[in-house]
Amino acid sequence: KIVKNLSFYFLSRYFYTDYAGCSEIEKKFDRPYAVVLIEYEDLTFAIPLRSHISHKYAFFTNKEKTKGLDYSKAVPILKDKYIELQAQKYPSTISQSERQMLYNKTKEVEKGLIDYIDKYRNAIKKRHIYANQQLCKFSCLKYFHTELEIDETPII
Repeated sequence: KIVKNLSFYFLSRYFYTDYAGCSEIEKKFDRPYAVVLIEYEDLTFAIPLRSHISHKYAFFTNKEKTKGLDYSKAVPILKDKYIELQAQKYPSTISQSERQMLYNKTKEVEKGLIDYIDKYRNAIKKRHIYANQQLCKFSCLKYFHTELEIDETPII
């Protein structure tokens, strides 16, 4: 596994260039999003740290449940050049209290990501349900169905 006590990385300009047309993927070129990398199903996923999270698909790092790792914005990393190896050039974007909340929480973060991917796969097949429409609409996984081997055949 890549994750060791939840190390933090950044997505590179190559990633943002290649996925410029994907509106749900978080973009801030002046302050790149910190991400945690998790391996699942032979793919490496980057889960971004975010503020102002207003849904339940996250690993929250504060008691107000507004900051944390946002599973809905997780993306598979398909090329090594998509990870910024010079992450130390960016200032830390996570507070000490959030870092402490995540410390040694690898298993919980992995389980949350796996549960979210499973929920997304099920939602795709039952998009006639409003909650599933919303989950699918705002998820970054919608850009990676081929890589995730998602069959979009509806279940009715």
